[in-house]
Parts: sequence; C-alpha cells; structure tokens
Amino acid sequence: MCRLLERQQAGELATRHVRAVAETVGVSERTVWRWVEQAKTTGQVEAPVRQGYAVSDEVWALLGEVGGNVAELRRRLAAGSRCRRRRHCTG
Repeated sequence: MCRLLERQQAGELATRHVRAVAETVGVSERTVWRWVEQAKTTGQVEAPVRQGYAVSDEVWALLGEVGGNVAELRRRLAAGSRCRRRRHCTG
C-alpha cells in the first residue's frame, strides 16, 4: 500500500498498478482505489479491519423458535421482544 500511495502522490499511479494489486490480493479494483483514498486521507496504510457480528446462543435459540424464519427473527429482534428484555443480542 505504501508504494501505491507514493505513486499516487507522485501522480504516477495507473489503473494497471491498481489492477495488479487487486488481482494479487483477491479484491476488486474499486476496493484498492478505496484503500488508496483512505490512506491518502487518514495516513493509515494498513487494510481496514472489518468488525464482525457475533450471534449469541440466545439469538440462535430464537431463530429455532421461529422455525428458521430469518424475516420473523428480524421482526422480533427489531421489536425488542427478547433482545431488550433479556439482552440476548450481541454484535
């Protein structure tokens, strides 16, 4: 990423450079362009770390109660039927 940022700042960054990086790391060219822009604005050259979502055992149990119906699970969680009362949600 440092080299890409250096090339970009020098006005030498071309699509072929971005394409090569994208193919090497297995992401889209657009993702690499976003990384370059982020590095330019924040000075951070590491790829961003994604925050995951963890599902608690209680949410899995609620999913079982609704017969695997994710839409119903979502409705119940949004309504707070169990989530707020018993703090079953994590994430």
